[in-house]
Amino acid sequence: MKFPGQRKSKHYFPVNSRDPLLAQLTQQPQPFSTYVCGIDQTLVDIEAKVEDELLARYGLPKGNSTLINDQQAHDLYHELKSKQMISDEFAGGTIGNTVHNYSILADDRSVLFGVMSQNIMVGSYAYRYLCNTSSKVDLNYLQPVDGYLLVAVLP
Repeated sequence: MKFPGQRKSKHYFPVNSRDPLLAQLTQQPQPFSTYVCGIDQTLVDIEAKVEDELLARYGLPKGNSTLINDQQAHDLYHELKSKQMISDEFAGGTIGNTVHNYSILADDRSVLFGVMSQNIMVGSYAYRYLCNTSSKVDLNYLQPVDGYLLVAVLP
């Protein structure tokens, strides 16, 4: 896939050949297989507009990532869902996003190692993660865990 925008020389991802202007001066190396792997906790980024009262009730400070217990996470998520305050849910996690983006841009396989909720139900966090992650990302090596993991509140 070609990167967007105007460039003097055309580069494709992954780049298997050097700059065409330099290629005339040097000998081309043979292309090789690339395996892109990452280790991450699978997270779902949830966007919701909430009042300060809700944050205070759950003990969530603005601008911080906060580890909360499973029941709190479950209650918070269901309150946000039932009051239709969630605007978007995205597959998250820095490394997870990186391997996803690689697979989209390169149209190539990548592998994600890490953990994911063991019980995947339609509409759950894990389900949202699977729905929003490229099918080219191999998730077969994720290890199952019980519960929810982390809540981040942005101002």
